[in-house]
Amino acid sequence: MLFPTLDYLLFLPLCVWLYWALPQRMRLGVLGVASLVFYASWKLAYVPLILAITAVAWASGRWLARLSRQEERKGRALAISIALLLAPLLLFKYWNWLSTDFESVMAAIGLPVNLPDVRLPLPIGISFFTFQALAYVIDASRTGESERSPWRFGTFITFFPQLIAGPIVRKGELLPQLEKLPLLARGHIGSGLFRITRGMVKKILFADVLRVGIVDPMFLDPARFTGLELLIGLYAYTLQIYYDFSGYTDIAIGSARLFGIELPENFRRPYKATSVAGFWRRWHITLSNWVRDYIYYTLGGARVQQWRVYANIMVTLIVIGVWHGASWNFVVYGTLHGTAVAINRAIRARTGRRPGDPLNSRWSWLWRFLLTFHFIVIARILFRSPDFGTSWTYFAGLFDTALVLPRFSTLAWTMFFLGYAIHFSPDGWQKRAEAWFQTSGPAGWALVVCAAAVACILLGTGEQLAFVYYQF
Repeated sequence: MLFPTLDYLLFLPLCVWLYWALPQRMRLGVLGVASLVFYASWKLAYVPLILAITAVAWASGRWLARLSRQEERKGRALAISIALLLAPLLLFKYWNWLSTDFESVMAAIGLPVNLPDVRLPLPIGISFFTFQALAYVIDASRTGESERSPWRFGTFITFFPQLIAGPIVRKGELLPQLEKLPLLARGHIGSGLFRITRGMVKKILFADVLRVGIVDPMFLDPARFTGLELLIGLYAYTLQIYYDFSGYTDIAIGSARLFGIELPENFRRPYKATSVAGFWRRWHITLSNWVRDYIYYTLGGARVQQWRVYANIMVTLIVIGVWHGASWNFVVYGTLHGTAVAINRAIRARTGRRPGDPLNSRWSWLWRFLLTFHFIVIARILFRSPDFGTSWTYFAGLFDTALVLPRFSTLAWTMFFLGYAIHFSPDGWQKRAEAWFQTSGPAGWALVVCAAAVACILLGTGEQLAFVYYQF
């Protein structure tokens, strides 16, 4: 059930109506059942998998809470719990990649082995709900507190607005809301509809038009295009993946608000960053915070010898890279970003600047912004290409100096320039637009939503394209 489809646009209002029409004691049940139905609409066969992960995480949390004062036993219990939760992710997502490389290494040294080949479709959203379950279990181990209600915990893991592509929610952010089931706050309906509408426009009018009109042809056969076209294709993909993923997040946050529930923000205009470290504080914020809290800090963070601090940064960013996909492309992608973040830290250590400190001049801002932005753009080659061969062909093609006017449609060009103009517009404009929408009332909401729907129907690709992050 894709968000920008008629199925979801019927499913969500029905769930919202049932939720508020029924007595409060039944509302948690509505959310839980709706979430399972939502996941089952993708592939019924994988419902037992998400239920099993949920059951293991809940039981592990209860177990670890009981062992809160027994450090040695708690450490063993935590290791067992993490292994059980990671096993499905490793099997479905990483087994074939790791086993194939292992077989190649063993064959090269004269010790051939044959490992089983697992050809199973990747369960949608497995990286997201597995990391959410892991965070809960680790937090339960640290605090000695766990959720008593298996149904409430199951709803926490499977909450349908953010189940497939985040945000990755911590227990302190969502479980208290599921326990109290807050009433609608002032402005929640208007704000929720605004975020849903904005997310739909981002996905259908910007991300999908750029994908079909510019990006996909480029990466399908880079050799057909000139260096200028390939560079524009990279700029287009950089914009496409932002509007695609942030569009999903907008719809998720907006959908949750219609139930009176707040989800964390996942983006803060990431391409405005003036360092790669700053980019990761603005892009997929909940994943960045996850690896910081559960990997970087666990390894010692910045409280260890300097060489280990940089090693911790590298490990953390490589984990982020591999989280996105089982290939060496993502290992190299994470390594490049880890190197850049380590360099950012070394420069800050030398200059005494702290993250977020204002820059000295406009020139200081400009060269940092341009360097950061183009590093992110070029690294996207590894992110989008299926293998090293395509990555190299694309990268080498950037140096083709043939002067040919880029061959893109007028609509694709329009969305390209308009998309960047919106992204780099002042942050206050977006806040004022949302505030105006909230205060315009049902008549204004209907007018804006209908106008957006007409634009999506007339200008969209007409295809139901999945969100990019569904593959992760």
